[in-house]
Amino acid sequence: MPDANRDNGRQDFRIDDMIPVSDEKLTQRQFDLYKTKVGVRSRQNSMLQQMVGKDVFAGQDHLGMNPDVAVVLESLDAKLNYLIGVNMLNDASHSDMQERPVNLSVTGISFVSDESYEVGDFVKVNLMLPSFPPSIMDLVGTIVRATKMKDGRTRIGTRFYYRCDDEEDTVAKYVYRRHREAIRAENRNAGL
Repeated sequence: MPDANRDNGRQDFRIDDMIPVSDEKLTQRQFDLYKTKVGVRSRQNSMLQQMVGKDVFAGQDHLGMNPDVAVVLESLDAKLNYLIGVNMLNDASHSDMQERPVNLSVTGISFVSDESYEVGDFVKVNLMLPSFPPSIMDLVGTIVRATKMKDGRTRIGTRFYYRCDDEEDTVAKYVYRRHREAIRAENRNAGL
């Protein structure tokens, strides 16, 4: 694992990506309240990730069921999985999330915000991780780096405060999957 230093405060894998993100400045009181409550979306994502994409008869041979009924049930299951994914995408598209370049790791995220932040401020970050179904995360954190840009916006570095293991696991799985994809693409391009 890379060493943390002054310029790179996160000690885990980082990925540069383009994902839908929104941010909202929080007061100390709001942050303390959010810390105690796991976001509904985070709980839903965890449950849906476990349900969606799994076969109705995973590992079973229809257990004596009429084969025609089994085929219909499997088809229905696939359609429901599709509708769940579409519904989550629609939910994300009606929010204030904007697709932005981000630098994401398990411990935090960095991106350019229209809000004005200072080190030590609290923030709520909503992001959608591309997967099936998409993972829409409502995360909270602390600003650890804030750099004013010439256009008046602020490049922020945020350290996440995870409220449950599912939040951290979802971000970690996405980061590691994208990191693995980048390594494979690099190897293909190098002719290995």
